[in-house]
Amino acid sequence: MTDLYCDIIDNYWDMAFAIKVINTYTFEKKEQSFRFFSNNRDLYDVFSKNLLESAQVTYYNLSEVQSYTPSSKILNLFEIEIHYSFLESFEFPIHLTDFTYFSLEAKDWIYKPWIIEYHDKISTHSNLTVKHFSVSLLNFTWGAFSEKIYQTKILEKEYFLEKYHLNTNKKWISVFCYPETQSELEKTWFFESFWDDYIFLSFWKQVLSYKNSMTLPFLSMQEYASLLHYCEWNIVRWENSMINAMESWKPFYWDIYKENNGAHREKIHDFCEYLKLNWYWDEYVRAQKLWNLEYKYGVVHKIFTQKKES
Repeated sequence: MTDLYCDIIDNYWDMAFAIKVINTYTFEKKEQSFRFFSNNRDLYDVFSKNLLESAQVTYYNLSEVQSYTPSSKILNLFEIEIHYSFLESFEFPIHLTDFTYFSLEAKDWIYKPWIIEYHDKISTHSNLTVKHFSVSLLNFTWGAFSEKIYQTKILEKEYFLEKYHLNTNKKWISVFCYPETQSELEKTWFFESFWDDYIFLSFWKQVLSYKNSMTLPFLSMQEYASLLHYCEWNIVRWENSMINAMESWKPFYWDIYKENNGAHREKIHDFCEYLKLNWYWDEYVRAQKLWNLEYKYGVVHKIFTQKKES
């Protein structure tokens, strides 16, 4: 039995990450029995449909975690504050892995410690051993969680044509961004100024009301990750979707969450440095910065247009 703690703050992103962790441990480590302690049962019921069939998961309320004897292995997502005294009150050894939020900060800076220094460090407390896992694309960390690890295949393009009746005569551009970003894109006539041979695909609550747009229902995690492979461009938000977009090998724009303390600015700079090291062209990397740091969405339209003309 493995316990997993997950405090849902960023709703869909947090729950999707938790599902990825369970599926990865089920597939790679052959662990199948989990107690999932969390605080949003309704959201779990929606996302639990993405669990592997072999994963046996029982849901518990996170606030009641101390009502149960802990398992000898605990996965703690997003650095939830753990009451070590509770875990130390048991006589058997407990191994706890403490996962950070996704991060790209490669150096010491004002908002958090250098994650490479933090990663893989082990501390002991009586019967408790704590190991730190920095979720990141940086070297010397263990990487980010990928659905490709446990999804044996990408859904065929015909699957989407048949199930969602997508237009076969048009190229697809997926749009999954924050409402504020969509509003700014609309101010630049981003959607209306596009050509007839493209269609914008948006998702459930994010409606695009244009003649060259279509809103899809809530997709499964496998459906969404597969769909990005067949789009000409992808606009994504959240780290989970960003990883999916990178794995599709299609050009994409990451609409990062704009944090009040400005923490996203450093993350975007480091993200762009990562893109440069992985052979993304300079103008495209510059547009990522202008999009996220200066809110200049016109540069993205220019990149898309150049793609069309080339």
